Amino acid sequence: MNAIIQTVAGNPENQDRGLIQQDGPRIILCVADGAGGRSGGAEAASMAVKLIRQNALLLGNGDSCVEALRKMDEAIAKDSVAGETTCALAIVTPEEIFGASVGDSGVWWIPENGNHLNLTHAQQRKPFIGSGDAWPVPFHHLTQPGSLLLATDGLLKYTSAEHIIGTCRKHPAEVAAQRLIELVRFPSGGLPDDVTVILTKL
Repeated sequence: MNAIIQTVAGNPENQDRGLIQQDGPRIILCVADGAGGRSGGAEAASMAVKLIRQNALLLGNGDSCVEALRKMDEAIAKDSVAGETTCALAIVTPEEIFGASVGDSGVWWIPENGNHLNLTHAQQRKPFIGSGDAWPVPFHHLTQPGSLLLATDGLLKYTSAEHIIGTCRKHPAEVAAQRLIELVRFPSGGLPDDVTVILTKL
């Protein structure tokens, strides 16, 4: 499995963060989007991915991912500088995909044919991580041929599922990740928001 990450600022400060961490036969993926309009969003997102990296060995199933995000929520809430953030966490093994999420960043499984599956469809958008009241929701899916996409709302909010799916299916991961960013780029060259995508071909 080879995961590709792309992150581009749509605001003066990019408050998105992403993580790809190989752990033996499995890969740990995470995107975090600092809550806009508040101070400390970038710091909260940075703390989120740092805490996932530090606790990678503890992530054995969906429930352990929920616990990791709860502890993350507590730690960020206590930090004097960090604000709030989304977090979408996915662990991919040869047999299964599992994880947990809070906010409006997403994890999609896109098969080679047929309908995609939003693995984070049941997540709670608010309260965000760092509020002290976040409510992570787990997910689980068997590993099957296709693409796994993690993305912040800078992608998911500003283009259609059809365009995202078509781009992921049409191109290799390295090309598709960049093309996904271009889906939401304005003719002027700007972006409506910070955008981070992680794409893995399964």
